[in-house]
Amino acid sequence: MAGTGMNRSVMADGTVQELVKARDGAQSGIWSDDQLIASRRAFIPDEGLGDDLLVFGYGSLIWNPSLDYDGRIAAKLYGYHRRFCLWSEIGRGAPGTPGLVLALDYGGSVKGVCFKIPAAKAVAEADLLWRREMLNGSYTPKWVRVHTDTGISQALTFVIRRDKPVYAPPMTAEKTADVIAKASGFVGPCADYLFSTAAALAAENIHDPSIKLLVKLVKERQAK
Repeated sequence: MAGTGMNRSVMADGTVQELVKARDGAQSGIWSDDQLIASRRAFIPDEGLGDDLLVFGYGSLIWNPSLDYDGRIAAKLYGYHRRFCLWSEIGRGAPGTPGLVLALDYGGSVKGVCFKIPAAKAVAEADLLWRREMLNGSYTPKWVRVHTDTGISQALTFVIRRDKPVYAPPMTAEKTADVIAKASGFVGPCADYLFSTAAALAAENIHDPSIKLLVKLVKERQAK
């Protein structure tokens, strides 16, 4: 089932959720639709925000937003940094061979992209976003202050939960590369996720030495 891909259709119809439930049964830990909607309502009520929604992307959202947005702008967030700190046994890994994907961890700063979703579409798009980011509650949704060329704005983003077993503490780049080079899941190979992210950051003129190093190390492992 690897290579399903993460797109609007897959998010809307719950394909990944069903694949995981079929594989893992009652142990899947996948959130129900009721749980997802309740979590979304805590940030965005059913009647909407009355204004456009900004979503801060730092990883796969940059190259595969799968959102109906009408603008994107470079942004910087202080107090968090981008790191491969989320073990994945769903999208980019499997039980026994988990992958690692990016999340925001505490400390430092990070450059990314903000997507502007029109107010009229905010609730529907947020529901899709929750299906993507909150499959098993590994993140905490947060309102954050992002810095852009036009000033400081409030944006929604998702931060790793350090109290969850899926949280990966800091490890060496070599160990991280070992994991990424081997893992694959319902959405596809973990290495493809890394390479797509590196290409997207380069296209946005975002310099991230840790990502560049991982690309080098993973390619070395693939070449063996």
